[in-house]
Amino acid sequence: MCNLPLGDTALITSAAIVNLLGDVWLKGEPNFAAALAVPGVRLHLYEKHAPRAGRKMGHLSAIGPTPEEALERVLEAKKKL
Repeated sequence: MCNLPLGDTALITSAAIVNLLGDVWLKGEPNFAAALAVPGVRLHLYEKHAPRAGRKMGHLSAIGPTPEEALERVLEAKKKL
């Protein structure tokens, strides 16, 4: 776009995400602290005011030494919500 060379595209670390739909809130406020206790997990909320079933409210992301471990971490965190 700016006629500049591309940067390095080498993988830095493996990552995985899982979407958080409004369904997670239907039983009350999710336990974000428990989810964030899983190493390498981060929470991203989209500041939407009203959760409802099927509405994307945010996501959890996780990093790990392998794609499989990153996925395992993010799924573990989601279960703890």
